[in-house]
Parts: sequence; C-alpha cells; structure tokens
Amino acid sequence: MADLDRIVPLRTEGDRTPLFCVHAVSGSAYSYAGLARLLDEGRPVYGFEAPGFDNDRTPVRSLPDLADEYTEILREFRPEGEYRLLGWSLGGLLAHEMAKRLTAAGHRVANLIMVDTGLPVVSPLPPERDILIRYIRDMMGLEEEPAELKQLFAAFPPDVEPDTVFEAVEESGLLPEEFDAYLLAGQYDVFRSHLEGFYSIDVTGGYDGPAIHIMASGSVAEDMPWKRLMPDLREHTVPGTHHTIWNGASLETLTRIVQDALDAENYG
Repeated sequence: MADLDRIVPLRTEGDRTPLFCVHAVSGSAYSYAGLARLLDEGRPVYGFEAPGFDNDRTPVRSLPDLADEYTEILREFRPEGEYRLLGWSLGGLLAHEMAKRLTAAGHRVANLIMVDTGLPVVSPLPPERDILIRYIRDMMGLEEEPAELKQLFAAFPPDVEPDTVFEAVEESGLLPEEFDAYLLAGQYDVFRSHLEGFYSIDVTGGYDGPAIHIMASGSVAEDMPWKRLMPDLREHTVPGTHHTIWNGASLETLTRIVQDALDAENYG
C-alpha cells in the first residue's frame, strides 16, 4: 500500500486540479508554503515530504526509487484526471522523473514546473566535511559560507564525524536554538541520502509535455542545461539566489510565472 503520509496539505480549498510540489534536498515541503498562500484561490496545493523527514522511515538513497514511490503515491491519491507538478532544486529533478513515469503509464501531466534545478552528472560524493558544510549552509538558507561557518569548519578533517559538527554548530549559535544537535543529526540522514542520490543518478530521456524552468539570476545557468533534454522547455529568470527567490518580491515574481503556467492550461 502506498505511503500516503508522504503527501502533506499546504492548501486544501478549491475544486481545480491540485498542484503537487516535490521537496528539495532537505526532504521538507515547507519551502512551498509561501507559494501556496500567493497562488490564486481555487487550487489546492499539496507537498511531498521525504521518507525519514519527521517520520521513522529509512531515507531513500536512490532518486529513481523515490520517483517510483512518489508516482505510485500520486496515482493512489488521485487515481483519475490530469497532474500538475512543481519542484524546486532536487524536487524539480524528482518532478521531471515523475512526469516521465506518469506519461509512460498513459496519464496526462498538464504542468511540469521546475525551479532552479541542476542537471546532475554522475560523480563521486564529496568528502564528509564538504557535505556537512553544504548541509549547514542549506539550513541557513545561504549560497556561500559566511565567515563564522568557515571558521567553525577550519579545524575539522575531511572525514569528520557528523555528530562532532552538530555539537559545535549548536554551541556556536549559528542556527536558531531549536536546531539542536539531535535535530540536525536526524535531518542530516535525509539530506545526505538525497545528495548521494543526486550524485549517482544518470538522467536519460527527456519529457515531451508542457514544461517550464524558473531559474534564479544568481545561479549558474551552465549547471542547468535542461534544454538539451527538453528542446521545447520554456525558461524564465527571477532575480535572486537559489534560496532568496522564495522571499519578498522574487517570490511574487515566481508565483506570477507559476500562475500563468497553470492558467495557460484550460483543463482545470
């Protein structure tokens, strides 16, 4: 039986075709809360949260396996009608994989909306210290390491134990006090598993349905060459960085692009 608890409601009101938003590397759907509030009324919005995030399941290290599971969940949650998918960062990659699976099974995907999504290249996983830096930086919502974070990690060897880092981060006060060592350790398992999946997936075959890619102006476009897989992909650029596009005026611009894409399809 499909694990329907992976789908969390962000906005349930409305009778139009729901928008399903797939989590980024953190495994949380919380990043889409602002988008759900700003979209026009009448369209329910749901998020996918990962196995292992706020639940006792083991995190999934294979992104194809995760896409298989999410597709099965989606088809059980909504057995009839079309599908509308959105995903930021790793979530865009998962949404792309889900769209391929849904269309292969004969379903209609009215929208595939990817937000600042890198196209992975199979490569070795970075040293543990580098993964941990990326994790803490992601928790801080930053693209670059602030001086305090660089200083904190300067004394750690490449193979540092994660628990050592989490204790030091808790003591440093770099994150709000609720992000203690215990919470950081639990969510790191999900983050690391998804990052491992990103470094190991070989994306083959494009998707032929309606698709757009919304990129942050501060991101490296060369890391997101989805046009080579989807020649008809429509691309947009929003001012900001990978994280800041989810705030303020950038989020309003992003929402308008998403709204226009949803409205362009006259099927609900």
